[in-house]
Order: sequence, then structure tokens, then C-alpha cells
Amino acid sequence: MIGRIVRKTKTVLYKVFHPKFFNAVMFEVPRVYYGNRLKLGKRVHINDGIFINAVGNVSIGDYCVLSHGVSIFSTGLDTSKWRERKGDEDVHLTKPIVINDNVWLGANVVVCAGVTIEKNSIVAAGAVVTSDLLEEGCLYGGVPARKIKELGK
Repeated sequence: MIGRIVRKTKTVLYKVFHPKFFNAVMFEVPRVYYGNRLKLGKRVHINDGIFINAVGNVSIGDYCVLSHGVSIFSTGLDTSKWRERKGDEDVHLTKPIVINDNVWLGANVVVCAGVTIEKNSIVAAGAVVTSDLLEEGCLYGGVPARKIKELGK
């Protein structure tokens, strides 16, 4: 009972301070960092347990579905000179993420910085997207995510 009241209160407060999220259908409030750098299309369905770090800009197209536990990171550590860093301050890279129209991200998908996902695609549960998924209308899955098959065939 108390948990339901807390969730309702949290949702109402979120609606007041983040009205653009309520063009989407939502059951739970996502955790979003740098929300001013997040662009949501029409009718984006956001389930619970979502985390979005939009410091490098994140664009999610129309009619997308983010299933339970999806994490989207537009930033990450620069590993190009990892051995030479010797305790120096970590260097973060930020790169934009583009998720085109009608994409379904299955449960617990992780999308890494600099990735583009082409429209009409599905990313299977538990996949880790580390590079562009540029073929339209395909099912992708695995770690790292790769094309499994074309949809509708």
C-alpha cells in the first residue's frame, strides 16, 4: 500500500518537472541523467527499471518500446590508452545514440555510446549493443549484438 502511494507521488512529481516524458506511455518513472539531451518520439513505451544517461545526446524515434531493465549509456571511459594512464584521471567519451522508429529493445538490453539502431528492428533480451545495427527490419541479439535474422522471412 505504502509502496503504491510512493510510486503514484513520484509519478505525479515527475509529470510536473518532466512533462515531455508523458507523451509516452509509462508505468514507472525511468532514471534519466541529462534529460534535456534526450529526444523522445511519439508513443514511446517505457517500462519500469529503465536507465538512460543522455549526456552525449540520445534520440528515440516514434513507436519504440523499451522493455524492463533497458540501459542506455551515451558516455563511457576512453580505453584507448588504458595501459599508459597510470592513475591519471579517467577520460570519458560521449557519443550520441540514435534509436530510429519502431524499435523494440527487449528486457535488460544495454545500448552503448555512439550506436545507431535502424528502424523496424528488434533487439533480443539481454543483448549488448556496442556497434551500429544498420540493417532495417532485423532481429539482433547476443553479446555483442549481431544480426540473427531478417524479420518477416
